[in-house]
Formats: sequence, C-alpha cells, structure tokens
Amino acid sequence: MPAARKKAPAKRRAPLAARKPTRAHLLIIECESQKLARQGLHLGTGLGKLIQDWLPGKRVAIVQTSTEKQMGEDLAKAFQKHGRFRSVLIVGHSDAELLNMTGDGPRPWATVGKWIKIFEPEFLFLAACEAGQSEAVRKVFDAAGPSLRQIYASPVALHKIHTAPMGVLILMLLTQGRINPEQSQALRLVQYMVHGGQLYRWRANETGPGEELKGKLWDSIGKTLYFGEWDLLKQLFPNLK
Repeated sequence: MPAARKKAPAKRRAPLAARKPTRAHLLIIECESQKLARQGLHLGTGLGKLIQDWLPGKRVAIVQTSTEKQMGEDLAKAFQKHGRFRSVLIVGHSDAELLNMTGDGPRPWATVGKWIKIFEPEFLFLAACEAGQSEAVRKVFDAAGPSLRQIYASPVALHKIHTAPMGVLILMLLTQGRINPEQSQALRLVQYMVHGGQLYRWRANETGPGEELKGKLWDSIGKTLYFGEWDLLKQLFPNLK
C-alpha cells in the first residue's frame, strides 16, 4: 500500500493591511493654474473632466498649484486620499532646465521628480516646452525613483495644437491598461506630419550612464525638425471649416 502523500502547506497570503493598495489611475498637476486658465492652456482641467464623463470608474485627481506651500499640502491630500498613481500629467511653462511649478518661481527638473516620487508613477506625461530634452528627463528619472518607466514629452516648444496626441495616449493607457508602442509611434508620426508637433517617448534605460551622447543626438534631431506649428489639413483644404 503506497504511503500517504503529505499535503503541501498552503501558501500564506499577506494580510490585507500589508498589501499595497491598487494604484489610482491619473494625477493631473496644473502648474500656476490661474495663469494657464487666463491663457486658455488649462488642458489638465479639460482632460480631467473628459475622463470623468467618459470613464467614470477611473480614479483621477487634479492639483492646481498657486504657491509651493499650498502645492505641497494639496499633493499630500491627494496621496492621503488615493495613495499611489500609475500615471502623472504635468501641465506648465518650462524650458530644458526649469519648470514653473508655482508662482514662487521656476524649479529644476530634479525637484519635479522629487515632488512626484511619493506617488511612485510608472508613466509621466509632461505638457511643457522642451521637457523632452535628454538632460531634463534624465534628471526626472533619477529623482523620481525606480518605479518611473516612461516619460512622454516634447524636446522643443510645445504649442496647444500639439497636445492632442498626449491626451490620446493617456486615454489609451486608461482604457487598455497599456500604451501600444506601434499605435503610439504611428500617432506621434502623424501628429508631426499634420501639425508639426514632436512627442518623444523616453524609457528609463535610455537615459542612464553611457546614454548621454545618444540623448544629445535626439535633442539635435528635435531642434532640426522643429519648424513651429502648422495645419496641414487647412493648407490642403482651405475651404474646410
């Protein structure tokens, strides 16, 4: 008679309190929000409302900044309510070195990474001028921590007409749970052909040690291909309304 087999001990699941809560979906930070609203550039507010109307099940938080002190308090409230966010969208005025996060003055991109580190995002979208240059994204990656996998941003001046593909990519991420690389590449190529917008996708391993020269090459390509904004459809169909 064969010996009775011993039952393998059941795997013990971590207690609920020890498990990390599910990530919220999107944190939107509008830098100097009143100024953006006066300029008609409060794109985060519009996208947030669109998501709430179309995808009411998604957890989205909007932080509109004024002073740095108030921003810190508002980000702390967002973390207390939602915890971690899978993606972050930042809308503001910037250049390759600094972002005008609040009315207290511009801050280096490394500081931006430190502000969002607590949320442990995987994806970061920067609707800001020259935020996609290699040195800027390198500093954000270094400061934001290992959770950050991809940054989407423009290496040159970002005009309002150029921001639509970023919204499409965010909606793709929210609905599909991922950004399809082929669809993303096609979307960004069409955007350049139709409106002149450039949107880079940077991955963390593309900005590490030894990647500086390649990053500078991409910076140069972006500047070379920058001719401002245009509307190909109006040029082809001038009578089209």
